[in-house]
Amino acid sequence: MSSKFDSIDRHILQLMQADASLSNLQIAEKVGLTPPPCWRRIKRLEDAGIIDRKVTILNAKALGLNVTIYATVKLSAHARKTVNEFRKRISSYPEVMECYVLMGAVDVLLRIVTVSVEAYESFFNQHLSQLPGVQEVNSSVVMTKIKQTTQLPLHLIE
Repeated sequence: MSSKFDSIDRHILQLMQADASLSNLQIAEKVGLTPPPCWRRIKRLEDAGIIDRKVTILNAKALGLNVTIYATVKLSAHARKTVNEFRKRISSYPEVMECYVLMGAVDVLLRIVTVSVEAYESFFNQHLSQLPGVQEVNSSVVMTKIKQTTQLPLHLIE
């Protein structure tokens, strides 16, 4: 895909990252194309997997989801069965917004969103600490969000 990826594609992606509700006509006008070739480019970017999906981003605080927790998890065992069961179960919890397997001193990083510290404590006691293979969990409560974006740095792509 990179050989067919040009500045117009990059511009289309920048516009769509900033506002996925833009119509094909609006995008075409902003990038200097007519709608049919613009649509073909977007379709090609979707087919190539560069556009993964289009979503609406909700305001967590406006919905009462006031607490974000980053939790690191150290697993006691790295047997395939234990890790697979952990992955399956952690993926089922809607409070867990992101989950990454890490290399280093800890095994997993979680971003958890909830209504209160008390709600997180309940989630921790009833679910997180009970998962197979969990040896240790360290939790950090976010006090102030300075930056949060879903826009990838497309200027880095040649």
